Amino acid sequence: MPRPPRAKRLVGKAGYRIRRGDYRILYVVDDDARRIRVYRIGHRRDVYGDR
Repeated sequence: MPRPPRAKRLVGKAGYRIRRGDYRILYVVDDDARRIRVYRIGHRRDVYGDR
């Protein structure tokens, strides 16, 4: 499954992030099932960490 060119792998967690201005989209890719699961969207100051 292709990854967007600007997607970055998360450090210390499974998944990737995409930046859109001050907002981040965090997601994981299941290549076997050909599925993408978005698990968090939010402002960059709020999206990281387990809150």
